[in-house]
Amino acid sequence: MTDIRTKLIPNKLTGPLMVVGIVGNSLLADGIGFQAAFIGWFLAFVVHFTLNAIGLEGAGDGKLMMGVGAFLGWETMIEATLWRYVVLLPYAVIALTVMQRWWAFREAVAWTGKTITGQEAGERPPAMELPFGPVIAFVVPIAMQTDWLVLWR
Repeated sequence: MTDIRTKLIPNKLTGPLMVVGIVGNSLLADGIGFQAAFIGWFLAFVVHFTLNAIGLEGAGDGKLMMGVGAFLGWETMIEATLWRYVVLLPYAVIALTVMQRWWAFREAVAWTGKTITGQEAGERPPAMELPFGPVIAFVVPIAMQTDWLVLWR
């Protein structure tokens, strides 16, 4: 809920999530083990901070996904990432409508189009700032029940 109100996912949530995920999976007999937890955490870092660097998500979203990777492993984290983008379109339509932020979307599309075609685009418009935390919370249980990665094996 904090992501909806403040557009921030606090470090006091994501930090312990990562630590408990790695340590817990290392110590529990029925956990995924240290190696799988660490790979899930590290791969989430690589994927989601790349997405952050190109402006597709916030740092808090990346840290939350690092916690998912540490707790559930890299396969579930990747599937949650894929599911997030499936769910994101209808979510964005609903959120932009409720927040009355369609003007920001139009400005961003126009600016991107001008930038791509080499036209003078002016200053980058302000971010639309959609909270992705609720989407992540929604898709992780779905990712735990699906196995899209089987298609690539």
